[in-house]
This record gives sequence, structure tokens and C-alpha cells, in this order.
Amino acid sequence: MKSQAVSGRSFAVVEVSREPAAVLAVWEELEAIAPVSIYQTRAFLIPWLETLGAARKIAPLFIAAKNHDGAPVMLLCLGIRAVGPLRIASFLGDKAANFDMPLWRPDVAWTRKDLEALLHHAVSLLGPAAPDVFALREQPLEWRGIRNPIALLPHQPSPNVVPAAKLEADSKRYFASRLSSNARRKLRQHEARLTHLLGRVALIRNDTTARADAILGAFFAQRTVRFRQQGINADFSDPAMQAFWTRLARPSSTPAALEFYGLSAGGTIIATAAGATHGGHFSGAVNSIDTRPEIARLSPGTLLFNKLIALQCEKKVEGFDGGPGEALYKMRYCDQVIGLFDVFVPVRFKGRVFASLRASSLRLKRAIKKNRRLFESIRSIKRRLHARRFGAEMIEENTPSR
Repeated sequence: MKSQAVSGRSFAVVEVSREPAAVLAVWEELEAIAPVSIYQTRAFLIPWLETLGAARKIAPLFIAAKNHDGAPVMLLCLGIRAVGPLRIASFLGDKAANFDMPLWRPDVAWTRKDLEALLHHAVSLLGPAAPDVFALREQPLEWRGIRNPIALLPHQPSPNVVPAAKLEADSKRYFASRLSSNARRKLRQHEARLTHLLGRVALIRNDTTARADAILGAFFAQRTVRFRQQGINADFSDPAMQAFWTRLARPSSTPAALEFYGLSAGGTIIATAAGATHGGHFSGAVNSIDTRPEIARLSPGTLLFNKLIALQCEKKVEGFDGGPGEALYKMRYCDQVIGLFDVFVPVRFKGRVFASLRASSLRLKRAIKKNRRLFESIRSIKRRLHARRFGAEMIEENTPSR
């Protein structure tokens, strides 16, 4: 670990470390008080570092700021990856984390100059090992009503937003306020048809290793098929990918880091969903559905989503989000949107070139997503090309649009 004293700012010391063990005490302290999600916790990011992060040769970089009393006021959990001659520092978690942010003490007031100074001192401490650019993407503007201090830096809106909602203890009242009577009746009909087709419909979760493995098996298989149909480049048969989700889903001596659910019909898992609660807010992480037409047309993903929300209401969870993407099934249940933003801070000239090009490409992506007709046309073309290539049938159920 390297450190540098700073005078006259909202923080007094900057520390950089390349090892998680060196910042565990700081991480634990801030995790307990910072307005952050499950994706910033040790339970999520350390398994990611040891599986997907290691496989992708991500070099950890932790930047901590402390006050005059030695108490931590901010922690940036980053990783540096090499892309050709370019070294890019991004938040840990990559695409496994649906959104990112620092861990910060909520009672400390930050300024843009403070944040610029923090990164400047970190770069100075790192020397030749410093990244060429900080690419701090897909951060919420605020969390639990507290503004994200990184938003003080120059930023632009991310292509994605996150549908969200404030839950109620009475799930029936919540659903009545979100879904029409016709929509609720249709879901009951779909569940009845699934029962007739396959057998009794039930919600199961990863409360035992056997159930966790059964849900994971369905998740990996369904996700692989679905992504292939959609033309998304993500290999869920990759050992590191499977190791990561397995570590989060399997219960050990303590509860699993993620709640992994399966919608079972006659003993066959036809949809899965995972997420976790931190600070009274449940974040949906991943999901999957059985894409066989006779199953998919009965909306197994929506039925599972419905049961998942009902369970969070029963558990008195206050906030809920379904992850990035404005898929129709999410918007039916969520009446709020969490805005996300991207920040690029170049350190060297090649970092400035990357930041300019990447920011431009993300603005274009956002413009396409905002043009619903154009976005759906592009998705349809991709699906049809891949369906033709792999001989797969088209599935009409709404799926995550990230």
C-alpha cells in the first residue's frame, strides 16, 4: 500500500493498494454506512475478483481517502485491464454488476476539486503503473436519496436506465396499483395453463446446495440459449463465469450472497432470477427463461418476477429495481427510473483519445435506445440473423434489454 498526505481538503490522506486484503477494514467500515448497493459489497466483488476478474486478468486497484482522524471517507474499488497498449481503470464487477459507484461516507461534503485531487494523487502514487484513463460507467446519480459525489465530475447520461419502485408491505395492494385487473387475470390464466401442461407451479430458492445447483443448472442452460438467439456475446459455459455465479448462489455456513430463485412447474425449472438486498433495497441481478415456444408464450419470466416482488413485499423490503433495461415486463411493475451516468477521466494522451471515442459511441448507443422503433428494429434483425444461423425459433416474451 502507498499513501500520500494532503492538506486543506475534505480528506487528509490518499492510499492506493493492489490487494483486497489491504483495504478490508476500510471496506467493511464504509460498507456499513455508505449508500451503496449489493454490487459494491465484499460479498459480491471479492468472488468476482477471484473468478471472472482473475480469468480476465483484471489488476485490482483500490483508492481510499481518509480524514485527519484516519477514518475512511471514500473507497473506489477499481480494476485495470489492458486493451492493446491502453490501460483502462473501471469499477470492479464489469458487466456482472448492473451499476457502479464508490463507497463514501454520507456526512462528508465533496467538491469537484476534491475528486479531481483524489484521482490526481492516486495517479501520482501509482507512477508508471497508473491507468491511461478512468472509465467510471453506469453510476446512479443518487442512491437512497443521497447524491453520488462522482456526479460532480463532468459526465454524460448512460445508454441504460434502471426501472425501480418503492414497495409496499401489502403485495396485493401493490400489484393492484401497478397492474390492471385484466393483466392480473392473464397471469393467473398463464399459471393455470402451466400447471395443466407440466404440473404444479412453485417458487423455489437456493436455501440448500441441491436446490442452488438445480437452479444454477437451469440458469446456465437457459441463458446460453437465450443469448445465442439474441446475438449477445456472453459465454455462460465459461468455467470462470460459472464459478462466479455458483459461489454467489451456493449457501455455506452463512446464507448465500445472492437470492437465486427458480419457477418450477412439475419439477422442471422454467425460469430463474437472482438478486440481493443491501440497505433495504433489493437489486435484481440476472434472470433466464425456458425458450421453448409452448413454455415461453405463457410468460414464465413475468410470473417469476411477480412472485419475486411479492416475496420482497412480505419481507418488508423498501426499494426494488429490476436491473438496467426498459423491458416491458419491468416497466409494468416499476413506476420510477434510476438515471445512470458515465464519467471518463483521461490521464495520458491515449486515454484522452479513448475517452473521446468511447463517450461518442455511448451517446450514439443511447440515442438508438431512445428511438424505440429503431432499437427494436435492430434487435429484431439481430435475432432473426442468429435464429437463421442456429436454427432457433423466435420467442416473443419480453426479456432484459440491456
